[in-house]
This record gives sequence, C-alpha cells and structure tokens, in this order.
Amino acid sequence: MDGYVIAYDFGTTGLKTCVFEISDSIRLIASTMEGYELHIVGDGGAEQDPNDWWNAMINTTKDVLLQNDISKEDIKGISFCAQMQGLVLVDKDGKPVRPAMSYMDNRAWREMEENIAHGPQVAGVNVFKLLKSIRITGAVSA
Repeated sequence: MDGYVIAYDFGTTGLKTCVFEISDSIRLIASTMEGYELHIVGDGGAEQDPNDWWNAMINTTKDVLLQNDISKEDIKGISFCAQMQGLVLVDKDGKPVRPAMSYMDNRAWREMEENIAHGPQVAGVNVFKLLKSIRITGAVSA
C-alpha cells in the first residue's frame, strides 16, 4: 500500500496527530499536538468536553495535511488510540449529553471501596469454586 496513514492519540491533556508515509518502509512525515482542558469538579470528578476532542482532531488533521501538501484522497488508513477508561454519554444522534467522565474521575470511591472490601459478588460462586474451575478448565465457568 503506497500512501499515508494518519494516527491519532487522544491523551488526557491533548491530541497528538501523526502522518506516516507507507511504501517499502514507514516514515514519519509530520506530527502535531493540540491541548484541551481537563476539568476537576467537586467531590473528585474529572471531566472533559468530547467536543474539544473532536475540534482538536479537525484542527490537527488540517494542520498536518495542509502543511505537508497531502490530499485527503492519499490517506489510506486511520488509526486511533485513546486515554484509558472513560464514559461518554450520547443522545440518539450521537451528540454528547454531558461532559465525558475521565478515567481520573474519583466520585465513586465509596462504592469502589465497598466492592474491594467485600470482593466481587457472583450468586452461587465463591472463591473455592472459582479456584477449582480455573484449575480444571483454565477458565471460570458460571
């Protein structure tokens, strides 16, 4: 495949965008970064506006393509990676209904502490049954 691949890394503090030329080898052509806000809210919350992610993607894509005279038709692949666990709630049209909850959000710490203290609860299953199942099958049967 001759052409370009554009790669996006949606990090906690910003989006990194790279363009690679793909031929007999892979060569980094351009990279850029655009930051966005992480909002720390009361009681341990950490949120971001998903629209900031989208706008950063638009801006950095235009930047790397225009500055390197690359046509969108020459992009043969797109790759994404993103920050760890997060929650983006959307409506039926795919529009965010509230800020995204970051993996750094700590509002449910009390509930988490309770689960850790008592361990996960699965009806009819205890640690001995789990260990026996793992020893026999290499997996957990429910």
